[in-house]
Amino acid sequence: MLLFTDRELVQEGELKRLIMRGICRMFPLRSAPTFRIDNAVILCDVDLENFASAHQLRSALAVHRSAESPVVFLLRERNHHTESQARALGASDLLSGEEGINAALRQLMAKFPFLNAHQSCVPPETQRAIEDLLEPNTWNAAGNHGGLIDAGAQAVLDAIEAEGIQHWMNEVLSYDNLTYQHCLLVAGTAAAFGSSLGFSREDKVRLTTAGFAHDVGKAFIPLDILNKETALDAAEIANVRRHPMIGYAILKEHGVQNTDVLSSVRSHHELLDGSGYPAGLMGNSLPDLVKMVTICDVFSALVERRTYKQPATSEAAYDYLTDNEQWFDQALVRAFRRSILPT
Repeated sequence: MLLFTDRELVQEGELKRLIMRGICRMFPLRSAPTFRIDNAVILCDVDLENFASAHQLRSALAVHRSAESPVVFLLRERNHHTESQARALGASDLLSGEEGINAALRQLMAKFPFLNAHQSCVPPETQRAIEDLLEPNTWNAAGNHGGLIDAGAQAVLDAIEAEGIQHWMNEVLSYDNLTYQHCLLVAGTAAAFGSSLGFSREDKVRLTTAGFAHDVGKAFIPLDILNKETALDAAEIANVRRHPMIGYAILKEHGVQNTDVLSSVRSHHELLDGSGYPAGLMGNSLPDLVKMVTICDVFSALVERRTYKQPATSEAAYDYLTDNEQWFDQALVRAFRRSILPT
């Protein structure tokens, strides 16, 4: 399902669930893709009294509408005038939006139950674990959440070994929650990395778990920074750079003792030449497992889409790793190639 909206919607409740599950892709109307995205249903959440919004929506529908896909309009005020406007724009179905977006989405899912049939390659336990790990309330409550991390990561490894990294990447790259997407990409590429090297099950779990949890500190970085549609300014970059130490601190506070996870959470932005952060570690002071998570992290960031940059191909992202030998262990980079590029 594609959701076009001209307002700022908070990702919570049913909206968050559908985005996290890959069932819904949400786009601000002002930045709707100009290339067609396959969809089963289009939901339009637009102020039809606003001429500019109506015009932008007409342009978006011209690109994305197909004869097979219902076009559903969420009417914030339902009356004869708004119904007529929606029909003129091509609405096939109308929903009342007076009770908010989440109530409307529940109506939509009931009306089109086939949307719930979406079969994600991301296991449910992994989805729940990532959602919980990136939720501040998880960490504001007492308890050891190491089991949550372990269960989610092992499910990632099982999925990669069953379906392969390309299938995983194709699905995860369609997700709209960028931090959620990134954590799943890093975990998936870490699992594929370990598998391609012939690691034992225990070592593959170690690497996948480290990748799975590496960005847990972003639970405490403001969402308006994490989801910003333009490049970050200096103050915002400084704020984001707090996340490795935040993540390390909350894991320690909650009794996580897995040294692989702790090291990767704290040091995945360190670089071989000492130019990384937060501690400026370099060379042999960085364990191989941390270097591997760093490679997965940078590769994933490059292939992800952002409104302010085009996604890199896997080949271009790999070339970036080889072109910057001062930062990345090249023996590990060459080994990584086998896991993410066809031979």
